[in-house]
Amino acid sequence: MIIDIFIDIVFLFVYAITAVFRLAPDVSLPAGLTASIANASGYASAIDAFFPVHELVAVLIGVFLVYEGAYFAYKLIMWVIKKIPTIN
Repeated sequence: MIIDIFIDIVFLFVYAITAVFRLAPDVSLPAGLTASIANASGYASAIDAFFPVHELVAVLIGVFLVYEGAYFAYKLIMWVIKKIPTIN
């Protein structure tokens, strides 16, 4: 229930911030910028065929989470050990 309230607050905050953009008339990017984004997308997908970027990002996030979890566990264990009165 608290999480629902928090999510609602975040939603309303984002909704209020984006109200300016939602009330403005529709706009479009210049044709040159749209074409350059399309070209970059084609190049990125070509690179992705040889070098799996999506999988690499997932692996790096996984390694980061495992490392941070291990570091947190180490710090927690050391904190518990230091709370034992007879151990320095």
